Amino acid sequence: MLGPSFLPGMSIVSAMITPAILILAAGSLVSSTLVRLGRVVDQTRALIIQGEALRRAGKMHAVAIIEDRMHRQLRRAELARNALWGYYLAIVLFLVSSVMIALTQLTHVKFSWLGPSMVLLGGFVLITATAQLVIEVGMGAGSLREEVESYEKQELEK
Repeated sequence: MLGPSFLPGMSIVSAMITPAILILAAGSLVSSTLVRLGRVVDQTRALIIQGEALRRAGKMHAVAIIEDRMHRQLRRAELARNALWGYYLAIVLFLVSSVMIALTQLTHVKFSWLGPSMVLLGGFVLITATAQLVIEVGMGAGSLREEVESYEKQELEK
């Protein structure tokens, strides 16, 4: 059987596990958001090339459509960037909370509420950042739908 001196160490580790799991979750969200942001950048660059070709061909109506799509892509990039900032901030808050939980357990300081408060704040930031990404995903799906409908309309006009 484990002695009483082992139990305080276990309580510290147990208290630090929740922020560690949340750090892993936020890290996973960072990874997938970076992929999304990279795709937005690639799509925007393709639109720029397409817009330049249309401008040289004098098809200004088509250029206006492309420019509208580019502005939507910029908004998507901003949302993804905001989500990344939120995820990084949440990771920092979870790291700080983990350290604060350990310090308050070790030193028996009266600020034992500080670590859990940081976890809650990090969770709120994580939710807010994810909301930004949900909006970005919706914009991406809406853009795709618009592009397909535009393509189908052009095919019918031929």
